[in-house]
Amino acid sequence: MDVGLRHLRYFLAVADELHFGHAAERVRVAQPAISQQIQRLERSIGTRLFERNRREVRLTAAGEALRPYALRALADVEDGIRAAQRAAAGETGHLTVGFLEAAASTIVPEAVREFQAAYPDVELTLRELGVGAQVGGLESGRLDVGLLRPPFEGAGLVFEKLVDEELVAAVPSGHRLAGRDSLAARTIAGEPLVLLAREVVPGLHDQVLALCREADGAGRVAQEATSIQAVLGLVAAGLGIAVLPASVRSLSRAGVGFVAIRSRHRSPLYIARRRDDDSLLVARFAAAAREAAHPGG
Repeated sequence: MDVGLRHLRYFLAVADELHFGHAAERVRVAQPAISQQIQRLERSIGTRLFERNRREVRLTAAGEALRPYALRALADVEDGIRAAQRAAAGETGHLTVGFLEAAASTIVPEAVREFQAAYPDVELTLRELGVGAQVGGLESGRLDVGLLRPPFEGAGLVFEKLVDEELVAAVPSGHRLAGRDSLAARTIAGEPLVLLAREVVPGLHDQVLALCREADGAGRVAQEATSIQAVLGLVAAGLGIAVLPASVRSLSRAGVGFVAIRSRHRSPLYIARRRDDDSLLVARFAAAAREAAHPGG
């Protein structure tokens, strides 16, 4: 059956006007052209859609039956075109973002708030993942954006630094170091350490041990945990102190205080995407993350 959108537009124009001349003016074609297209539509369907004589044009029962479906078909096409245009403009769609737990307390919430305020019709999926899982997710296409800390490498990925965070010591409330404004790295070198497991954030794990070695300490590891909340729980229990990015200050935890560490070491946070991904959604989320990392900058 050879029925196109043009046939349906012409049919609806005649059905509304009940006059071929007026319908032709409405769709801006010559009257013979619209008459021909209606005849082709009738031949394709196999029945007459209009009764015509010199005095009037009226819909047949078949024409009355077709009319609501023609209206719906054209409305669906127009909706589809608008949906395609909005998707192309980055106003709709789906974005999957991977992030480290430490970023969830500062940059991620702010970036998500800004992004969703600007693009409320974009479906956003957030997944807390370690560095290796984020790189693998980006390479496979399961993730569109990652927020992670070095070291990392990934074929076809682009990494952009968002922020260099200072390091802080998380100490038990009753600890001798609690309440200080800051402390030197050598002060913590001999303390028992509670570390984030290396498989979660290998760069931070190695960095803490390097900081201790540079301060002439061996870096005595008392406990390891796979989440920052678990690390803070072990610190609160008095099992050691932890060295973490400064953004953890926003995670209030009873029994734990935070003290700045005077050190050249920083914990950088990067945003990652696929090099060949030119999605406007990715670009706009990256812009929201930059703003969250440097408000007003």
